[in-house]
Amino acid sequence: MADYNKLYEQFKKAAEAVSAQVYRVKDLKEAGSLLSTLVEEGGAKKLAAASSPMVDKCLEYANLKIEVQTEDLRKHAENADVGLSELDMAVAEIGSLQQDCTDLNKRLVSMLPHTHIALVKTESLVPNLLDAIAKIDANKDNIPGYMAFITGPSRTADIERVLTIGVHGPAILQVIFVDNPGGDSDE
Repeated sequence: MADYNKLYEQFKKAAEAVSAQVYRVKDLKEAGSLLSTLVEEGGAKKLAAASSPMVDKCLEYANLKIEVQTEDLRKHAENADVGLSELDMAVAEIGSLQQDCTDLNKRLVSMLPHTHIALVKTESLVPNLLDAIAKIDANKDNIPGYMAFITGPSRTADIERVLTIGVHGPAILQVIFVDNPGGDSDE
């Protein structure tokens, strides 16, 4: 059995080294509360969310006082301040997230808004990239048509090595690990 506390700490260290912000909560109720805080502190006015069981439940618990869009994301993701999506796996050693992006909505909310908030099941942590590939390969009959690995906020550098954050994607990546995504801690 994996030591998720150790894997989480390893992921957090690696992800924060590339400017991601990493949090861990007990359940989706806490995730909703944290989402509300992050959105408010970030001064967001509009959130675009790719619907999934975790995202939908998190939004139910969130106390958001801003516009929230879950439909017609082609129209809304580009001018949203925050994108919210569920990610499929987290690779501790390199601080990367993996997502089945076959659904265009997941790509839109993870690439276009200024801030991407990623919900991840703590149990989806794997130690390293080899384990991630092995996990994907074990399900080779259902490999996604479009898969993405996300490591920190978008970054690019010119020929003079001047690093710029957020040019080709989100300037901020906030990752929320959820220990008990199937229920509340008090149930």
